[in-house]
Amino acid sequence: MGDWKIDTSSLEGVLWFSLKGTFNREEMLEFVEAHNHAVDSFAGRTYQVWADLRELNPLGPEAADAMEKAKRYSAAQRNFAGSAVHVSSATISLQHQRTSVSSGVMKTELISNDEDALWEHLRSLRRSP
Repeated sequence: MGDWKIDTSSLEGVLWFSLKGTFNREEMLEFVEAHNHAVDSFAGRTYQVWADLRELNPLGPEAADAMEKAKRYSAAQRNFAGSAVHVSSATISLQHQRTSVSSGVMKTELISNDEDALWEHLRSLRRSP
C-alpha cells in the first residue's frame, strides 16, 4: 500500500508532495484527485511542483497511467511554472521521464537525485508576479 502527502502552504507557490511505497491504480487515482484539488487551490496564482519520489517503488502500468493524469492536469494550467522530481532510483527516474514526456510537462521538469540542482531548476523557471 502506498502513502502520500501533499502540502501547498509550507513553501509559497510550491505544491510539494511525496509518494512512498507501492501504489495500485485506485490508490494512485486517490492521490491524483487530491493533487488536482491542490492545484486548484492556487486559484490562478503561479505555482511550481516539488515531487519527492525517493521512497516510491516502481509503478505498475495502471498506476503509472493514473500518475500521468496528475501531470497532464498541471501541464494544462496557465499558472503552472515547472516541476522538480526528487528521485533515488534510476528505475523511478526513467518511469517518470516517460510519463512526463507523454503528459507534456517534461520541457519544464527536472528529474534528479541532486536536491540543489532541483531547487536551482525551479528558481530558473520562476516567473515574476
